Amino acid sequence: MSAIESNQRRFHIIIDAWNCDPIYLNDKGKIEKLFHDIVKICGMSILYPPVITEGIPENPGLSGFMLIDFSHMSIHTFTIAREICVDIFSCKPFDYEKVREYIRENFGLEDKNMKYIQVKYPEIIS
Repeated sequence: MSAIESNQRRFHIIIDAWNCDPIYLNDKGKIEKLFHDIVKICGMSILYPPVITEGIPENPGLSGFMLIDFSHMSIHTFTIAREICVDIFSCKPFDYEKVREYIRENFGLEDKNMKYIQVKYPEIIS
């Protein structure tokens, strides 16, 4: 049984990455596509489309949030720091590694420039 299958309640990953190409970090179209592609990778549906807004001048970048049929996704970019942060919380299992690989490939990242956290919840007690 995989780590994903062993938890029947919640599925949560956080991906933080740095040394991203800043041109992608300010591209609303790229971030919107990221939301849509990740929801497909997860096998879920969009309940409310992504809302993406620009940060303040002192902390430029984009922040976005999307409601999916099993919970939510958020993405934050930081242009000056050249970082992207992705958070996916779900009540339905999904393939964490496919999501991580998609982000790595689409932002031209090396594994050494990514921090990946899988939140592990206790198993359900009958």
